[in-house]
Amino acid sequence: MRNKTVSLVERMLELHKQSAVVRSPLDKERVGREIESMDKYIDRLVYELYGLSEDDVKVVKGVD
Repeated sequence: MRNKTVSLVERMLELHKQSAVVRSPLDKERVGREIESMDKYIDRLVYELYGLSEDDVKVVKGVD
């Protein structure tokens, strides 16, 4: 799981670099969606890594 998380974080860093240089609105939207998706996936992996329950995740996210 560690290797998977590391490669996802590396991809996230690449995406943020891309987002700074893309010009096309369509490309910006695509990169933005991929960043958002990757962020959610990394969050889920971290929650799983720490064995958080659905209730724990709600607390972490600040959701009632």
